[in-house]
Amino acid sequence: MPFYNTYPGFLYRQFFICPSRVPSSLSLHGRAGMVTGANTGLGYHASLQLLNSGLSRLILAVRNVAKGEAARETLLASVSESNKPPIVEVWELDLASYSSITAFVERLKQSGIHLDFAILNAGVANFTYGLNASTGHEDSIQINWLSTALLTLLLMPVLDQQAAANNERPRPIISIVGSETAAWAKFKEAQTATEQQTSLVKALDAEGNFDMTDRYYTSKLLYQLFFLELVRNHRSSALRASGTVLNIVNPGFCYGSELHRGVEGALGMVLGGMKRVVGRSVSMGARTLVHAAVLAGAESNGKYLSDNRPAPFAGYGDRLLGRTTQGEVWDETVTELRSVVDMTKLLSEI
Repeated sequence: MPFYNTYPGFLYRQFFICPSRVPSSLSLHGRAGMVTGANTGLGYHASLQLLNSGLSRLILAVRNVAKGEAARETLLASVSESNKPPIVEVWELDLASYSSITAFVERLKQSGIHLDFAILNAGVANFTYGLNASTGHEDSIQINWLSTALLTLLLMPVLDQQAAANNERPRPIISIVGSETAAWAKFKEAQTATEQQTSLVKALDAEGNFDMTDRYYTSKLLYQLFFLELVRNHRSSALRASGTVLNIVNPGFCYGSELHRGVEGALGMVLGGMKRVVGRSVSMGARTLVHAAVLAGAESNGKYLSDNRPAPFAGYGDRLLGRTTQGEVWDETVTELRSVVDMTKLLSEI
């Protein structure tokens, strides 16, 4: 494992590396984007920075519309008076529901809005075991891996078509918020699935396999493996060269986000204290999201970004077992989503 992906490497960056501010010269006038989980934390602060850079239109994709409307009012009140008042809309998007995801993307298609970027920021870090009511999958696996994968796949052809229709604009970007913790995942469920001759999803859904200290790390690793398989082996060469840019961005460990909002009691107090000591501000972390979405450009395609520069992936997929597991993650993602959308058609479009 390279030093970058170790705990000491993480601590070094947290204390000594400061992601650069959004350039004051950046103008996003005439451009439009969307941010998931935009009513709080990293999503909110990234939205504010984008709007203060002159973004003309922003979709706040949120699970709770009322909270989204409150965030919209606060954002509009905070936008610099020197910028033309933007159009800020609140759209419902619940990553716990496949139907909500498909409805959101269908609404986007029908809207005629040309999206220049999409920041997929929404995610969860659960310290208690829980199953998704509609799918029966463990909550963090559902949202951080399977649902985020579905949203990625559905957005790609929409933005690809927009890129083909207007090649005078910069290539659209889908930037997925990842985590350096993917490199620390033990991911024992992979071995369990092999030993029990069952699927990864079933092993991850079993309550006896739930490890609260590792599950978030594993969920982020699973999406990263899906991402790598997507961009390296299932993206057409033509669209890799001219279509939507895909990247993963690591904002670092931040205080002020609500990622761990479900952690209560003594553990919540300890985690909160650790965030204040080690964490960077959520506003600083949001700089990395803005960089990945509007500054990193086509050169970031297929890459993992951290502190506003390319960084090494977790490395799990570079080993023989990792490459095998990466293929299994892809296959299980496709199998899972076949009950939701026509995957044969969708994959033919990317």
